[in-house]
Amino acid sequence: MSRPIIIAHRGASGSYPENTLLAFQKALEAGAKWFELDTQLVDGELVVFHDDDLERTTNGRGLLRNTPLAELRLLDAGRGEKIPLLHEVLSLAAGRAKVNIELKGLGTGEATAALLDGLFTQKKFMPADILASSLLLSELNIFRQLMPQVKRAAIYEELPSELATELYRLDCWSVHLHKSLITDGVIKMAAQQGSKVFAWTVNEEIEFTRLVGLGVMGVFTDYPERFLMRGR
Repeated sequence: MSRPIIIAHRGASGSYPENTLLAFQKALEAGAKWFELDTQLVDGELVVFHDDDLERTTNGRGLLRNTPLAELRLLDAGRGEKIPLLHEVLSLAAGRAKVNIELKGLGTGEATAALLDGLFTQKKFMPADILASSLLLSELNIFRQLMPQVKRAAIYEELPSELATELYRLDCWSVHLHKSLITDGVIKMAAQQGSKVFAWTVNEEIEFTRLVGLGVMGVFTDYPERFLMRGR
């Protein structure tokens, strides 16, 4: 039974404010070699934030997309942390961890490709250090056209009937599925298309053991320290 990739989901988000520099720093300190984040466009800038609205994770109110960037940067995202820009998180990760960037909104495929192009040119990141993923297959396809050298992953909350076709069309390195959807048959089908299966979000030992037994290649977890300790 091979050891899966442990991906810190929005950083060490079970113990620290999600998608903040603090959460990503703590994931690195726990030994994480991969972490996942969400990116959205606000005023032409890529911010690291998951929800459409601000209430759950900040002291702000209203929709993220309707809030000027300058105001967003003044909000408390937990423990005094600010909503980071994507380039700030990537600067923290450079040379220390690989990053799964989830494209959360319209325009993020093109904007993320432009940002990465600059980082690759400056040798601050290598294409192998990045995995781009999305529920929005249109954004993933735009990203693919602009950054074919970067690995891609399709995300599904439910299994589509045309899953194999979509994985082939997008040339996905991996497919990211809710843990309840993963079976031996799904893993075999994905493998036939050259795709690895990653499971989200895995926080309990019993879930981890079941999924590893099935052969998942990676797990997203809010508590990376729980599973990283197993390999030490």
